[in-house]
Amino acid sequence: MNTTVHNDIADRRAEEIKSRVYGAANPPAAGKSYYISADGDDSNDGLTPGTAVSTLRALEKLRPEPGSTVRFRRGDIWRGGFTAAPGVRYTSYGEGDKPVICGSPYDGACEGGWTEVFPDVWRYDLALNDDCGGIVFDGGRYHGYKRVVSWESGSPVDNVSREPFRGYFDLTEDLSFWHDLGRENIHSDGGGFVYLRSELGDPSKRFGRIEFLTRKHGITIGGDGVTIDGFCVMYCGAHGIAAGTVKGLTVRNSVVGWIGGGIQYYRSGRPVRFGNGIEIYGGCEDYTVENCHVFQCYDAGVTFQYSSGGDADVYIDRVALKDNLIEDCVYSVEYFLGKPDTADADRQMRNITISGSVMRRAGYGWGIQRPDKLTPAHIKSWDHQNRLTGSFEIRDNIFDLSRHMMLHISAEREEWLPSLEGNTYIQFDGADFGRIGAGPTSMTGYGRRISCGIDIGKETFIVL
Repeated sequence: MNTTVHNDIADRRAEEIKSRVYGAANPPAAGKSYYISADGDDSNDGLTPGTAVSTLRALEKLRPEPGSTVRFRRGDIWRGGFTAAPGVRYTSYGEGDKPVICGSPYDGACEGGWTEVFPDVWRYDLALNDDCGGIVFDGGRYHGYKRVVSWESGSPVDNVSREPFRGYFDLTEDLSFWHDLGRENIHSDGGGFVYLRSELGDPSKRFGRIEFLTRKHGITIGGDGVTIDGFCVMYCGAHGIAAGTVKGLTVRNSVVGWIGGGIQYYRSGRPVRFGNGIEIYGGCEDYTVENCHVFQCYDAGVTFQYSSGGDADVYIDRVALKDNLIEDCVYSVEYFLGKPDTADADRQMRNITISGSVMRRAGYGWGIQRPDKLTPAHIKSWDHQNRLTGSFEIRDNIFDLSRHMMLHISAEREEWLPSLEGNTYIQFDGADFGRIGAGPTSMTGYGRRISCGIDIGKETFIVL
C-alpha cells in the first residue's frame, strides 16, 4: 500500500477527459438519417439538414426505424425531453457546442416575470405543472435551496430541519425556494407557483439566467439498442437519461449536469426525490457509458440498480463504465441488486467493469441538501444482496475526495464482492475509507487494510 503526498494527478486526468468529451467530433453517417434544428420546420420530412424538423414532438412523430440515425444540430437548445426509439442512434451534426436537451421549461431571467409578494420573497408568474426540484442561476454559479415539505406527522414540516413550514413567508435564507403545488402533489394541471427568497432584489435583474429543474427526464430510453452520442443534457428535475430493463444502451461523448431534486413520490407523507444522471432501473445487458462528463446530480452520476422484491428474474450483464469524469454527485457510481421474495427467482450480476474514470467530490454538490448526510460515496452498493456470478472489476480509477466515505461496497457473501486494482484514493487525513465487506458492513478508517475478500494491497492512497 503506497501512501504519497498530494499531487495534481486528479486535475491532469480530469482535464484530459474533459478535452476528449467536449472535443469529440460528430460520428460518421450510417444508415438512414433524420435531422432536427432549432430553425427547422415541423412540416418538413426531416431527411436532410435543409429539410430538418424543429421540435422534439415532430421528431418523435417521424418514428425513426431501427438502424437509423437522428442528428441534432450543434449549437441549438431544445426545452423539454424526448423518448429515444429502439435501435436508433442519436447524435449531432454541424459545428459548435453539443446540442442541448434542457429540462427547464423557461429561462426565468428573460421569460415571465417576478412579483414581490412578501419582503424579499418573489413569485415567478408562470405556473409550473411539475414539481420543481431545483433552481440554477447563471449556469451553475449559484443554485437554490428547496424547502421540501413533509407531511409524515400530519402537519407540514421542513423535510431536513423538521421545523414547521407554513408557506412562502417561512423562506428565511437567500435563494431558498418553495413550489406550491398543494399538499403531496407532484403534478398539477393547473400548475403551481415558485416562490424564491432573493435578498438582492428582482431575480430577473439579479441573474442573467434562471433554470428550473422540473420533474421530467431529459432522454427516456424507449427500447433496446439505443445509442446516445454527443449530447448535453441539463437541468432535469428527474433523471438525465433514464431507462428501465434494457439491452444495448450506449451513452458516450456526452455531458449530463444539474439533475434531480424533483419529488418522485410521497411515502406515508414523506417525500422521496429524484435523480440520477444516467440510470438503468431493472435488468440490463451490454450497458456502456464512456467518455462522458457527469456532474451536479442530486443522487448518482451513473447507476444500474434494481431492489424491488417479487419473483422477477433480473440479470445485469456486460456493463462497462469507462473513462468518465463524474463530479459533485452524492454518489459517483451507484449499483445494487436486491434479493427476490421467492427462491425460484434468479438475480445475477456479471461481467462488470468500472475503469479509467475520475470521480471527484462525492457529496460536495447541491445534493448535500438531502436529509441523509452520512451516505455520500464514490462507489455505492448499499447493503443489498448484490449476487455476483461473474467478473466485477473496479480498476485504474481516481477517487478524489468524499464528504463522507470513499467506497460503500457490500454483498451478502464476500465472494460476491468486486475486485479493486490500480485505483488511487485522495482523501483528507483522518477521514473514513468506507464500508466494505459482507453486509451488514461497518466503517473502516482511511488507509487501512480491509479485512474482507477485497485486497487493497495494490491501491494508492494520497493523504491531504
